[in-house]
Amino acid sequence: MSLAHKLDNLLDGFKLEEIHLFSYFSSILFLYKGNPVADWGYKFTVTKEGYPFSNEVYEAINRHQQLGWIDTKEAFCTITGRGTDEFNKFRGLSSFSKREECLNAACTTSILVPYSQTLRALLRDEEIMKLKDLRNESWLDQQNIYPKFEEISKVVGVSSEDLIIPAVTWINYINEEAS
Repeated sequence: MSLAHKLDNLLDGFKLEEIHLFSYFSSILFLYKGNPVADWGYKFTVTKEGYPFSNEVYEAINRHQQLGWIDTKEAFCTITGRGTDEFNKFRGLSSFSKREECLNAACTTSILVPYSQTLRALLRDEEIMKLKDLRNESWLDQQNIYPKFEEISKVVGVSSEDLIIPAVTWINYINEEAS
């Protein structure tokens, strides 16, 4: 629900695959912050369109749609007033604080770097490209991205306490590599 709320505020509507993509990006930030990626709770594979996909995220989105918290019209979704109320009830819980910090940083990146560039960079992530090309049911491995992510952050001189600067740096790095 948190990503739906953030993306809806940022974009005035979002696509379901963007929820999966930003959840995946948030899981990398979660790992970067020193948390075991297994604690994120979602495993991701890659769709034929090249987006990360998590069954757990998919099931949560379906529940939220059935409960009337997310409204879907054609390819775009919005969070409803009831959805915002539910998000506000849960966002203050301490059990969500580690996740929320990563979700905030991932979405804030889209404010500091144009959204189209953020989206393009995330879809060019090495792990995503590798699995997209293999077209199999393998799981994405955030552990493979971590060393490069950490190396870039050290070069820039950013501590793991601040997630926004490393997130933006990572997006800019991927875009630069792809140019």
